[in-house]
Amino acid sequence: MRLLLLALALFATKAAAAEVEIALTEERVEVDAGFAGARLTLFGAVTGIEDPASIDMISVIRGPETRFKVRQVEKNNLIWTPGPPHAVGPAPGLYLTYSTRPVDDIAPLPLQADYHLDADYLDIAIQDHLNAPPKNPGLFRSAFLSEAEAAGLYGARTKGVSFKKNALFTIDARLPANTPVGDYEVAVYLFRNGEMIGADTASLAVNRVGVERRIYDFAHLRPVSYGIFCVALSLLAGWVASLAFRK
Repeated sequence: MRLLLLALALFATKAAAAEVEIALTEERVEVDAGFAGARLTLFGAVTGIEDPASIDMISVIRGPETRFKVRQVEKNNLIWTPGPPHAVGPAPGLYLTYSTRPVDDIAPLPLQADYHLDADYLDIAIQDHLNAPPKNPGLFRSAFLSEAEAAGLYGARTKGVSFKKNALFTIDARLPANTPVGDYEVAVYLFRNGEMIGADTASLAVNRVGVERRIYDFAHLRPVSYGIFCVALSLLAGWVASLAFRK
């Protein structure tokens, strides 16, 4: 019995000693008018593991908290029209998962829920146009996740994680053209036989540059002035158009 307990203790110590360290090739992504997406390469190393083939890896890229709106199409006589807006969020503006295998085959459900390894476990609040919970929140949540996945903002992929020599690895991720600006967190979780044995995180910033940056700062730092400027610009455009049509 003592030998058995000693063997279990040594196994637990070895599992706990496993570590993973990650870094990004670029810690800042610049967004301008011609931004069509970006490739993000994450690289790292695993220590304390003799056989890298015995482990699995899950990487989660989580964007800044954002608010969205969804509408349910309703039938009005013979015409289908969008219903009142429902507020979704705050929710991650981007949520991408990369793994060596399907997440369900790597991590048990409790760990998936605790570490939000899948979008289904995100805490997303939904309110109707009266700021009250809707009658069927699951319907709007499912619609939001489907739309976010179709837009490339949410998704789970089993390609992109590759181990190199020994315990070195890289993860190739793709940021879509509609990637929101803000601070991102990139997390990597190491698993073996359904047990998490290591984790590490890195930070990423997505910023606007050029004219888009100045307009963005103007709109957020001086919203009243920005609103007046937009109204004045619209009036000027209308006046110029009226002159053109008169001629």
